[in-house]
Amino acid sequence: MLAQAPPVARFGPAASLAFARYIASVQQPNAFTESGPVAVVIQASLPGLYKQSEVLAVRMPGESGRSQYQVLQMQGDATVVDEVILPYVSAQQQVEDAPPMSAAITPANYKFTYVGEVGSGDNAAFVFRIAPKKKRGWLIAGQLWIDAASGAAVLQAGRVVRPPSTGIRRMELVRDTKLLDGNPCTRITHVAMDTPRLGRGELTITEYRLALDGSAAPQFPAWVNHSQTLAPLR
Repeated sequence: MLAQAPPVARFGPAASLAFARYIASVQQPNAFTESGPVAVVIQASLPGLYKQSEVLAVRMPGESGRSQYQVLQMQGDATVVDEVILPYVSAQQQVEDAPPMSAAITPANYKFTYVGEVGSGDNAAFVFRIAPKKKRGWLIAGQLWIDAASGAAVLQAGRVVRPPSTGIRRMELVRDTKLLDGNPCTRITHVAMDTPRLGRGELTITEYRLALDGSAAPQFPAWVNHSQTLAPLR
């Protein structure tokens, strides 16, 4: 007897509207890379060597289109910075150097399969399985969760199908975006990757959007102590 195919989730009007809002939001400037200063906390480790490091920085959109990092505080093992943090930042900058929208999670780059709805009320989200149409750097195979009310992407999870050419051999990520009044305000990305020389590396990147005052200086949250300003992260 032939096995029955699993039922296909119905893509109803509410999910269709949220998906349309999501596609429209992708066309707008990215809230964390193109819309002003962002405080970035990077916690990284090499678990096999029991080494870890932490960096606090501010990322600003550069005139060339590539983000500029100003490191405010750095502590921990320098090996983790060199082998885990810097390759990740370099890989992110490769994305910025690529043609606009080339890595965006859109129908031009991905196949979408509707999975269903999770949560309820203000926490409801529609889940899609995503598969890249081509194996290009920074495209991921996994899932995308879309906020039911605003259409904003609130969760991305999966495996990078072709790791960037910075020596990273394998990369998996989970990116969780917190909303405030329907707008992204905080983004937490968990990354696991295989480094070229020292085995598994792990990162947690927490990004906070910062406000600007009249002088265009970033207004830091109260927890940020930026008395020690170090060299820019390259």
